[in-house]
Formats: sequence, C-alpha cells, structure tokens
Amino acid sequence: MRAATRPDLRSFTGFLLRRAFARAVGIEQACIGDDARMREVSVLIILDEFGAVSQREVAELTHISPTVMVRLVDSLEQKGWVTRERNADDRRSYALRLTTLGRTKLRRVGLDLDASDEQLTAGLDPDEVARLNAHLRTLLEGDPALQVAGLAGRTTYLVTHAHQRTRVQAQRDLAEFDLHPRDFGLLATIGRDEPCSQSHLAATLGVSDPAILPALDALEARGLLTRERNADDRRLADVRLTPQGEAILGAALKHAAALQADIVKRLGTKDHADLRALLSRIIG
Repeated sequence: MRAATRPDLRSFTGFLLRRAFARAVGIEQACIGDDARMREVSVLIILDEFGAVSQREVAELTHISPTVMVRLVDSLEQKGWVTRERNADDRRSYALRLTTLGRTKLRRVGLDLDASDEQLTAGLDPDEVARLNAHLRTLLEGDPALQVAGLAGRTTYLVTHAHQRTRVQAQRDLAEFDLHPRDFGLLATIGRDEPCSQSHLAATLGVSDPAILPALDALEARGLLTRERNADDRRLADVRLTPQGEAILGAALKHAAALQADIVKRLGTKDHADLRALLSRIIG
C-alpha cells in the first residue's frame, strides 16, 4: 500500500477520542490539584450517590481492575475519606462508605470538576456541548459507567470512558499481531509519512519525544522498523517501516477500519460526522 493512500490517524475516531482524552485528563488533574486523583473522586461520587457499595461493584462501575481498586481504597481510607467494613450480606466482601470528611472533600472538588468541563469545552456553545455528550453516551450505550448520574453528564467523564471502550476493542483486535494501540499509531504514522523523525511521530501522537522511545525500540527489535541517521542532519534519525512492518500494518489497518465502521454504525453517518467535528475542536 502506497504511503499516500494510507489513512491519516485523524481519520480514525478512536484516535480523536484518545487525543481528547489526553487533553481532558490534563485539564481535569490541573483543576483538581495534587491532593486527589480523578479515580478517587469517582469513587467518592459513587458512594455519595449509591450509599454503601461493595469494592467489586465500584470496580465494575469505574472499569478499575480489582487489584488497583484495593490500592485505591487503601489510599482513600488513609485520607479519611472512605471507610471499609464487612458487607452484612456477604462477609467475604467489603462495603465502602463515604465519611463526613469525604463528603466535605467531594463538595469542594465538585467545583473543580465544573471548571474542568468548562475549560475542556470552552470552544463549544451549550448546544454543541449537549450534542457532544449525547454522541458519547450513544457510544457508551449499555456501559455501567452511565449508571453514575453524578458523572454521566460530564464531558470529561464521557470522553474518558468512550476512549477506554474503544481502546479495549482495539487492544483485542490488535492482540493477534502483538501490538498495542500505541504501536499501531506509530506504524500507521511511519507508513504514511516515512521517512519521518522521532519528533514528528511524537507530535502526531500528542506525546513527548522520550515517551515514544521504548515503543520504537521494541518495534525495531521485532524487525518492524529501521532508524538511520538523516543525511542532512546527523542529530536526527529517519524512521522507516521494514517489509515485515508493512505487512503487519496492512493487516492491522483492516481491523482499524472494521472498528471505525462499528462506530459509524452505532452513531449513524450524520451524528458520527458531528462527533468528529466536535472532538477536533476540543482537541485544538
């Protein structure tokens, strides 16, 4: 497949969701501050809304693995925001409850979440925000994350879970090639723009130069790409795909196209185009 005929990463809605997610998380954490993480805040909101809830149920609602959930609850207990007690209906499990201190923290952080959403969607008018959220909820239809009313109306939350849902599907599809979605992004960018520099790859994917080095090293070790010094600037390396990298990219692109088609089917052509336009505007 000629590079010129390969799709740009931005043509994949999953990639736009990833870029929107990265921006949303950065804004969100800056608004919340360093004394809390959004995962912690999500647990507080769930307990405030549902009352006593088991760790397992919280893990299902938040898509946090049970192992990570244990560490997360330990942190919340240490901060005095949550108590953990034996579940009266099942002595093998724990029920989580929001403390008075946790409720106070939640009231304060609620304003931070409002500020986060306002900053993320600053370039959209209220009708556009409502349309964006509606499209994201359609993508998340049937997802337990939508059961949390205190979060399901927030753009940052919806972007996060729509990205996670799409990423999980992409990870399943790419598993047969032993590729992560990040690896696919690298191969797709190289295949379209080769020869290209590490800086170009980082800018396209929205990460720092050092952040992509481990992935480039791993793909080069597998024989999927090569790096050679640029003839005009020895400080730069030209990155190209090998024939094996070309073959794997071609097969992976078929899975990416199928995932894209599924997203279009769920939204409909008109709403899908609207979602893409709105995501592009909040990405900038």
